This record gives sequence, C-alpha cells and structure tokens, in this order.
Amino acid sequence: MHILLLDLGKEMRGGQWQVFYLARALARSQEFTVTLAAPANTPLLSHASGEEGITLLPLSSTCDWDARNIYKLRRAVKKFDAQVIHTNCAKSASLGGILKKMCGNAFRLVHTRRVSYPLKKGWSAKKYLLADAVVGVSQEISDIMLESAPLLDPNKVSTIHSGIDASRYQAKKNRNDDRFIIGMIGALTEQKGHVVLVKALGELAKYNDLPIWEARLVGDGPLFGEIKDLAEELEISSHLAMLGRQDSREQLPFFDLLAVPSVNGEGSSGVIKEGWVGQLPVVTSDLPSNLELVEDQKNGLTFPNHDHEQLAKLLHMLMLDEGLRTRLVEGGNKRVQKFTDMKMATAYMELYKKSR
Repeated sequence: MHILLLDLGKEMRGGQWQVFYLARALARSQEFTVTLAAPANTPLLSHASGEEGITLLPLSSTCDWDARNIYKLRRAVKKFDAQVIHTNCAKSASLGGILKKMCGNAFRLVHTRRVSYPLKKGWSAKKYLLADAVVGVSQEISDIMLESAPLLDPNKVSTIHSGIDASRYQAKKNRNDDRFIIGMIGALTEQKGHVVLVKALGELAKYNDLPIWEARLVGDGPLFGEIKDLAEELEISSHLAMLGRQDSREQLPFFDLLAVPSVNGEGSSGVIKEGWVGQLPVVTSDLPSNLELVEDQKNGLTFPNHDHEQLAKLLHMLMLDEGLRTRLVEGGNKRVQKFTDMKMATAYMELYKKSR
C-alpha cells in the first residue's frame, strides 16, 4: 500500500518531525511504501534523504498551490498507485482538498490537524469535509473540529497523539555548579506563554530562600523585544538568558526543570515529551491538550492558564524539593512510553488500512 505524505512547512518544527518519523516507519514496514512531498531544499526532505526507502518529491516553494505542484502530485499518484494522500499542515490540507476535488476517488484523503484553534468558515472547514479521515493530535483538537464544523462526520474523526524518538536525545549532564536552571523551549509567540513565565520569574525573584538561578529561553520570534523589555521592567534581566533558536536537544541536558506555560492553540506538546525523555520535571499550564499528557503530581505539575503567581509558587516548590523532582521525573519516564514515534506511526498504519 503506497502512502503519499504531504507537508508544506519550510522549517523543521514539531509537525515536520512527526512527518519524518511516520515516513521512516512506513519505509521500514513490510506493508507500506511511501513518497514524501515537501518544498524543495527544506530540512524535512534533507533529513528524509538519509533514510532508505523514502521516495522524495520536491515541490515548488514559491507558491504552495502552484500548478506545477498539483501536476507533480497527480503524476505521483498515478506513478506509484498511491492509495492515500496524507496531509500534515493547514496549507497541505488545502492542496490535498484541491486534488481530491480534481481526482475524486483516485485516492483516499487523510488530514492531520495539530493546533486547537476552531476551523474557520468557508474553505478552511470545507477542505476537512472532503477528507476520508481526519486526525486531531489531541482529543481537544478533534472535539473542536467537530464543534466548529458541524457537517464533519464524527465517524471520520479520530485522535492520534504525536510521538517522540527518545534515542535522539542526550542524557542529562552534570554542570558542576550550584545554579538551578529553568528552561523553556518554543517560538517567541503569544501562544507559547513566555510573558506568563517572565512574570512568574518576577515573583520568583522576591523569594530569598532559593539557590542561584537563571531561566533560559530557547527560540526566536516576534516577541523578543517585548519579553526583553518586560524582564528589564521586572528587574530580572540578570536571571534571564535568551538563547535564540537552537536545537532543543543541545540545551535540554543542562536544564534542571522545564516550563511549558502555553496559553492557547496547543496540540500534543512535543516539548512536554522532550522534557520527559530529557529526565526533567515538567511544569505546564492546564490547557486541555496539555492535561491529556500530564497527570498533575504524577508526571508533572500543572497550573491555571495565565496564572503567573501560581506558576511562581510551583517553580519555588520544585527548586527546593529534590524528592518531588525525582518523583516527577520517574513518572515522566513511564508516561512517555505511551507517546513513542512507533506508537504514533502504528496508529496511522491502522487508519490507512481502514480507509482502503
């Protein structure tokens, strides 16, 4: 059974890693073959080029819906007798919907949605109605899709959480110093909640019973200046290191704690899973998708969304309670086994077989 995976992202973010993991698993399976279609010269295609068995289909990157892309995809469907086109981002879902309207039942169309925002009216919702199967990477996303698109058939909607390949991550390192490092990973955008964390750090600075500490933010984006100004206003700049965009795997081993204060739009958080495989205690906001992963007091701590004062209290408690940190790390080790890359890929393989 041949699967054509389609993703139009130009950077290697969490969604692209999921596509890579899935393509790799399909290529290694006995039942499936796979073509990976993505814009030319993207990191996704570069990573996949090193894997045997993945056929690469570079697309035009000048316009997502370029007629040349439509022609290439239609030709690939015929050449490889692709039975499924699986789209993995909003733009690729649009392109997949156009192809479905043009080709009818020539293939089965599967969409995966990774953000918990409601579907907008018009084409944004209609393209999901054209699919033969729709996947939310959290139950919250699946529920929101059904609520915002009443015509979407519930029998076509399922939930498959994103997975993680723990073998790609390093063990925690001994820094040989007395500092306590609070880490956060994510693009500097509103939905990730950096402002909540910085305000919490302002509260944390009022405690006088803490070890020497600092917070490290890994990521770049439009809020860089706002975050920097807020840190100066709260007089915590000396505690804050803004490291820019880096491979999270290079920084995780040096953290002592991972904060995930996202305020909206979260899917199946890859950062939470990174914290677990990185042997870190995790503190996260109580967004519904986050609570599908984290069980409070068992494998992480949760706080009410936007509540920077409660976040500061949890950070303070964790910094002083080594036993709690150890217990949460142990819980995370167990919990992450339910969210491996192979469990994710196996679930999609079962879905493909059902869609035949």
